[in-house]
Amino acid sequence: MNSAEVTGRFVLLVVLAAAIIWFAGLGYRDLIEPDEGRYAEIPREMVASGDWITPRLNDYKYFYKPVLQYWATATAFTLFGESSATARLWPALLGFLGALWGGFVAWRLYGATAGFYAGLITLSALLYVVDGHYLVLDMSLSVFLAMGFGCLVLAQQQRGDPVAVRNWMLAGWGALALATMTKGPIGAVLPAMTVVVYSLWTRDWQLWRQLHIVKGVLLFLLITAPWFIAVSLANPEFPEFFFVREHLERYTSTVHEREGGWWYFIPVFLLGIFPWIAVALASLFRPGFPARGSVPRGFHAERFLWTFAVVVFVFFSLGQSKLPSYILPMIPAIAILAGRRIASRGYLRADAWLLTGMALGLFMVAIFITRFESSSIPAALYADYRPWVLAGASLFAVAAFIAVRYRPLRNGHIAVIGLLSLLAIQVVLSGFQALSPSRSSQAMSAAIRAAVPAETEVFALATFPKSLPFYLQRTLTLVRVKDEIEISIMQEPGRWIGSLDEFQHRWQAADQAVAVFRTHDLDEFRPMLEPMQVIHRNPRRTAVIKR
Repeated sequence: MNSAEVTGRFVLLVVLAAAIIWFAGLGYRDLIEPDEGRYAEIPREMVASGDWITPRLNDYKYFYKPVLQYWATATAFTLFGESSATARLWPALLGFLGALWGGFVAWRLYGATAGFYAGLITLSALLYVVDGHYLVLDMSLSVFLAMGFGCLVLAQQQRGDPVAVRNWMLAGWGALALATMTKGPIGAVLPAMTVVVYSLWTRDWQLWRQLHIVKGVLLFLLITAPWFIAVSLANPEFPEFFFVREHLERYTSTVHEREGGWWYFIPVFLLGIFPWIAVALASLFRPGFPARGSVPRGFHAERFLWTFAVVVFVFFSLGQSKLPSYILPMIPAIAILAGRRIASRGYLRADAWLLTGMALGLFMVAIFITRFESSSIPAALYADYRPWVLAGASLFAVAAFIAVRYRPLRNGHIAVIGLLSLLAIQVVLSGFQALSPSRSSQAMSAAIRAAVPAETEVFALATFPKSLPFYLQRTLTLVRVKDEIEISIMQEPGRWIGSLDEFQHRWQAADQAVAVFRTHDLDEFRPMLEPMQVIHRNPRRTAVIKR
């Protein structure tokens, strides 16, 4: 058991080391398609057009998500310039601050040592690290949800102080509003479900009287309503698409073709909470409270955090649309429970052996990595990735050695294990740059900019490389591409080329133009493109200019 309390200087040193590892390589990797290209291009177009109400992707209306993260990234572009680093700055910054917030909540609930471990677990959990450095919206949603349930827990722990309860609850309502402005109604649905399930389970009816619902809802609407009203007035089609198609149909149907079995999130969670799998499972299946029997009166933070984590897992498991990052919001809640468990009962040896297994697994992946080759990622790119995988495996091996060798593990040992795991994940992530030629359009954009003037029209022929507009700093002319923006294209059909005959006419009439298409389509499109010159080719796409 690790009973020694952590000191402020020790915590500060660990936080500084974690910050260096967390932010050092933020801009090293090119933006990956489709997600990172999409979520960088939308705010770039906001800055370029000056329209911060209607999100647009390649100048087509894009109503799939609310606007908060677009605003944040557009602000980063305005202040610091447009780059891969500034595009990822918002989720990375929020992710780091979110881990500190989880540590703060655990400290207030269970003491300094539990708070230290909660923050460390969050910052080094695999899914949390990946989503903190990958440009999607899930990290922002997760952090604001963590702020929401954290504020509620801190408020309910102080029911004897009405002012403290009111202030913490209003802060929580504000956080949920920001979650809703990031990813829609789910930012309010998950906390509401948690409150209902928890109160039914514990018979804690006083909780409802302490939520400050009237003031909270007013604050919630004050934050969320202005944009939803403004975008609906500017785009009457927005409410039906956003609330019905994008949210109701996404959850209840397979319209987005992201279905999976009921067990889908079990391996996602186990891998996502690594290297803290054993302590996380112990916190879920052997929590610090009895599962049955009478519940003592009053608010129980452990039960509420446990309920939130389970609600998130079950809610998305029952949904018809599934992606790994959907369950990210449960990581901070589990980390608080796991931090308390390590502080009171010590590090679980099973996690040491799981670290060993991960190191051995990565070594095996590195040895056989070229066998993963495909038409889009050739063996040569995987060979370039091999040293990064070996480096990550080595770091995990060192962490495993410390975890197995030293008994009992003290605060310093566990801190090093967490930091080495964070560094290992970051190294493997950074090495993904070796696969950039097949997963990003950065090199293609450089070739296009070098070959033609900036005003030259670029046709995207039967494919839409979503990072290309960002790197080119201008939109593309889509030809026979519907993709995820099909509905937007149908609303503005005059801006889209729907047939190869029309494209060929435009191509032949242009003095100079660029066409981008899938590499395996070259033979099909060559007759209509001649005379042409290939200026860039990668395993996925080829770019040619009209010669």
